[in-house]
Amino acid sequence: MKDITRILSRYVCESRFDALPPAVQHEGARAFVNWMGCAAGGSREDDVLLMRDHLAEFNGAADTTVVGHRTKLDSLNAAFINSMSSGSLAFNDTHFTTVAHPTATVVAVLLALAERRPMSGKDLLHALILGVEVQCRVGHILCVPPAESHVGLSMKGLAGVIGGAVAAGKALGLDEQGMATAIGHAANQAGGLREAQSTMASHFTYGHGARCGLTAALLAARGFECSDTMIEGAKGFAVSFSTQPNLDVAIDKLGEVFEMSSIAYKPYPSGFVVHPIIDACLEIARGQSFDPTHIARVELTANPLAEKLTNRVAPRDRGQALVSFQHWASVSLLYKAAGIAQVTDVVVNDPRVAELRRKVTCTSDASVGRETAIARVILNRGDVLEARVAHCRGSVRRPLTDDDVSEKALAQLRTVYPARAADEILAHCWRIGECADVAPLCQRLVAETTVD
Repeated sequence: MKDITRILSRYVCESRFDALPPAVQHEGARAFVNWMGCAAGGSREDDVLLMRDHLAEFNGAADTTVVGHRTKLDSLNAAFINSMSSGSLAFNDTHFTTVAHPTATVVAVLLALAERRPMSGKDLLHALILGVEVQCRVGHILCVPPAESHVGLSMKGLAGVIGGAVAAGKALGLDEQGMATAIGHAANQAGGLREAQSTMASHFTYGHGARCGLTAALLAARGFECSDTMIEGAKGFAVSFSTQPNLDVAIDKLGEVFEMSSIAYKPYPSGFVVHPIIDACLEIARGQSFDPTHIARVELTANPLAEKLTNRVAPRDRGQALVSFQHWASVSLLYKAAGIAQVTDVVVNDPRVAELRRKVTCTSDASVGRETAIARVILNRGDVLEARVAHCRGSVRRPLTDDDVSEKALAQLRTVYPARAADEILAHCWRIGECADVAPLCQRLVAETTVD
């Protein structure tokens, strides 16, 4: 049995930022900018406000910034809320192989630590990249063939906590033993079920992963012991959450191939498995002249995960609509757009949207990649409008540009901060690698107004 936990820990501890390829360093900055926008954009969601008020009742030292709020919380609770905010609008980054959202926990724990101890922007980026790397590689153990993880298990909960622990451990300067212990504590707290998807509890999983990941690293720093074979052990993480776990893939080409390069940034606020469907429907809506009221039916062909994870023909609210392929296909065809404005409760309950959702069907095809979809719109008179998307916008083969990421982040920042402040935060985030101390940026993230 290979000492997977030890090998990963040694790699993290020995890694040097300047030895990372420049493209990977830059991708770390892109991920940070994207996370910041998502955290701000989701900071005023109802579930975030409910959780903030709940945690405040039991809060410790109120010394850590919560993005988009004036209220401060202790480090563990601030990490919880900031991670939760980054995922509450389903606009955060995605790792296609694992269907995880790697930066949600990683950046949240690093910002919490940056207000506890000095941290340069370069150190933050380095820890971010390593947290993403180990999180995705551990996720591979569970789902890269021959491994198979049950569809009900949430990768953002299983692997996300480990990414948070690794990032925090690197920032704290843990040695190899300490890092292995932190990973062990994180694995011991891993969990999350997809049955919670489309509810407030789904976003809880992000926050719980961040708080547990930070706790894991802080416990390791204090010498609180744990097994250092928690990933590969006979009763450990891998065998508990997967059949035929693929341990070798976690260390294959470690330090040569970087998972940071496989992170995708969403152009639409929805589950990424829906994005090729959105693209195909938008291509039809924007490229063809037809009356949407004359649509007889909409036939989709997509990867099986699209139907498994987003089959909700009658979403009851915004939360469910975010992960409904029927909803996104319908609004794309009706409004020729697929943004936050198309997933308000008013739109979700629009009779025209509801009627069209009932006409949408999806055929699952395992030969169709997760970035691919086919849409066929059949009109009442029999005409067929068709579009095929090989690689959806935001995917690794069709990535958002830096300008795209900036535009997306700035639009979300401006929902919380005045325009000038939002512009300054965005510019600071792009230059994070040049920053001598991250703490001043954290202070900029305090909102100027309160929110109930």
